[in-house]
Amino acid sequence: MTKPLIANYALGIDIGSTTVKYVLCDENFNIIQKAYTPHDTKQAPTLLRLLEELSLTHPDAYHKIDKVYITGSGATRIAPTINARFVQEVNAVVLAVEHLHPDVRAVVELGGQDAKIMHFKVSEDGKKSVLTSMNDKCASGTGATIEKCTMKVGMESEDVQKLTFETDKLHHVAAKCGVFAETDIVNLVKTSVPSDEIMNS
Repeated sequence: MTKPLIANYALGIDIGSTTVKYVLCDENFNIIQKAYTPHDTKQAPTLLRLLEELSLTHPDAYHKIDKVYITGSGATRIAPTINARFVQEVNAVVLAVEHLHPDVRAVVELGGQDAKIMHFKVSEDGKKSVLTSMNDKCASGTGATIEKCTMKVGMESEDVQKLTFETDKLHHVAAKCGVFAETDIVNLVKTSVPSDEIMNS
């Protein structure tokens, strides 16, 4: 006996400061399709293009989407136009972690222009709480800055992911300002410091 087809699908969208992402899931949270692409400041047109592509590649699932959730820095103005429910991005991460990884105690989520830190705590009486913080002074250390630094040292993102952290050859790189960090990295490149040492720094 064959299993009946799952009729309904949910679409989750993230309109970030530098990229647009979506994930299409069935009722059991199985991922049917996903996309991730830079938007080059064109948030709505990029989302429209991705959804048009989804409607062509997965028409049956696309026409059975009955729930749409949207998060991210650019989500509030787009949500009404696509009849999506807005979820604040820290809440979205917390909900996902609690559902998929209940044993996790801390999460650092690096966005394109911000970083969010969440601590999951359990008190002695068993009550759970979440402490959250977010950088609001500078984009240093976030996705866009790391991406720029990767380009300046001439490494591919795949190579950066394979780096192992080593403390014996670290160089000064400003930690509190993305612009200063990039300046320090350019100077290190000019003095022929190896790329892996720069990215470790």
